[in-house]
Order: sequence, then structure tokens, then C-alpha cells
Amino acid sequence: MRNTIQDELDLAKTKMIEEVDFQGKMLAKLTRDNVAIVEAMIRNDSAYIHSTDVSAAPVYNRKGEVKYGGSSAYWMTQLKDVLLEKKVDSAYSYEDIIKGAVESVDRENSTHLNADNCGRQEITERLCKFNRSEFVKCLKDPDYDDMKLIREISRITSAEQRARTNPSFASKFCHYACFYIFEGTEYQDNYSIFDGILKTVLPLYLGYFQIDRDLNLNDYRDYRLAVDSIREASGIEISRNGFDHLLWYYHKGRL
Repeated sequence: MRNTIQDELDLAKTKMIEEVDFQGKMLAKLTRDNVAIVEAMIRNDSAYIHSTDVSAAPVYNRKGEVKYGGSSAYWMTQLKDVLLEKKVDSAYSYEDIIKGAVESVDRENSTHLNADNCGRQEITERLCKFNRSEFVKCLKDPDYDDMKLIREISRITSAEQRARTNPSFASKFCHYACFYIFEGTEYQDNYSIFDGILKTVLPLYLGYFQIDRDLNLNDYRDYRLAVDSIREASGIEISRNGFDHLLWYYHKGRL
């Protein structure tokens, strides 16, 4: 009888992420095929399947208590309806939509805004006070007014103890806002995700592509410049979104 298991395992080897060696360390090769492999894995992973579902609305129990707060895809689509489509018949207030978007991005990305007991509320309030037209300008142009949106979201909270800055959350909120609000447009991929795993491995990719620049990877502007420099040096057209997902997925279990 034919060993079907071995056939399947051999076939799986042809679906693995292609790698390159740099100074004895394995890196993910920057290819569209590799990005596609990772995107397919993420889309089929039960841990992330709801986050990309634009129909994943909040779910409540019989007492009216929230069982599930809704996906970031759902809330960012609601935000799109208000900011771009100018819909006024939404089932939610603008404040509800911003609150839902903040909480869903925080929950899905484990950015722990409420580690200081006030992060979610404060950032929701900041965004609600933000001029809506300027909000759209900032999303369309990350460099607008010295990265005003990133600065406003990430500035330190007012907590008396464990006050936090939240640059990772700020980048993820802006990224997913653009991803859903500007789907299919030139603005969809405007923001790189500021991620701890990538920050650790970016120096390896800078070295591999012989990019010699004095960059502070703790600074979002320099971090994004590093990402874009690597993408350009690779000679392969890969989105910021695809770049982030590929490196994050490949390296998260290898550090």
C-alpha cells in the first residue's frame, strides 16, 4: 500500500517559505510567492479568521452584554462609511465606531492599551476630537504635519502609574484604517506596522541587502524608511503589508 502520509509531507516541502542564508542565519526570501503562502496561512488561521471579516459585527448575550466586540475589519468599514461615504444613517454614533475600532485593533494585535487602565478610553477620546477632514488627510499622507496622526495616537497617556506611549498600536490602527477605508486605492498600503519582531530582525535584512544607513529603529519614521529601503533593494514589488506579514510570520517562532 502506498505511503500517502509521506507523499503529503514531500508535497508540503514544495510549499515551504523559500529562505536565504545570511551570516549563518536563515532569512525569508522576499518573493511574492512567499508573501502569498503567508497570507493564505493567516487567512485560514482560526486565531485571525474573524479579524479580516467585514461582516463580523459585535455579538451580545441575552443580558445585552458583549460576547464579541466586532472585528477591526467591521469597524473600519463602518468608519469608511462615515468618513468617505458621509453616511448619516449608521446604527452607531461616530464615537461608538471609533471606540469599536480602537478596541478591536488593540484586542486582535495584543497591544495592551489598557495596561495603564486608561489607554483605550484616552485614545478613543483623542481620535474623536480629531478633525475628520484632517483625519482623512493624515491617513492619505502619513507624513502630513510631521506624522501628526501617529504622534497624537502614540503620545504618552495620563495614567498616574505605568503611563504608556503606544507607537505600535498607533501604526497598527493607521495601517488597518487605510487597509479597509482605502481598499483598492493607492492609499491602502500607506502605513507600515511597527512591530517588535520586525524591529529585531530588520538589521539582518539591512545587512543582507548591504544597506548602510544610520537608522534608529525605535523611531517610527526611521523604521518605515528601513522597511521601504529593504523593499526597494530586493527588486521585488512587495507591499508594506506583505513585507510585515512575511517577516512576522517567518521569524515569530525563530527568535
